[in-house]
Amino acid sequence: MRLTATILLFAVCTSATTCLAVAEEPNTLMGIIAPWAYPESAMSGAQMSDAATVDSEGNRTVQSIVCKTTMITDDPVEKVLAFYKTKLAPDKNTDAKTKEELKGGRSVLVSDDSDGRPFSLHTILVNTATTSTTLIITRAKSEKQTHIAWKHYTRL
Repeated sequence: MRLTATILLFAVCTSATTCLAVAEEPNTLMGIIAPWAYPESAMSGAQMSDAATVDSEGNRTVQSIVCKTTMITDDPVEKVLAFYKTKLAPDKNTDAKTKEELKGGRSVLVSDDSDGRPFSLHTILVNTATTSTTLIITRAKSEKQTHIAWKHYTRL
């Protein structure tokens, strides 16, 4: 009887270990930023914190995190916009992981609020069922660099 119980316990522990090894990798700040990083940009002030998702009475509803950073590049605003528009365009040849992440679809909204201002101001909003990402791309006419403010919300 003891031998049977020991074998059963070993089998359960081995199965649990196997299940844990296959589980999703934990969310890390750099792991979340990496797919959004603009090539050859300098990153400044990256942070991850509790997103404090609450209901109308202030009670916690779901676990969530928010990440943010600013990327700075010498590239002009137009080149930065072209990069993100290409990156966010539908692609039938995308990898399996991305296909799974986008199974429920996503919306991509791009706006230009630069008209009549002494600077370029573009906003890109990307939403899925469990994430919301905002990119604010700015550059004043007198500046030599483009700033990309990135904020990303994830419902865990």
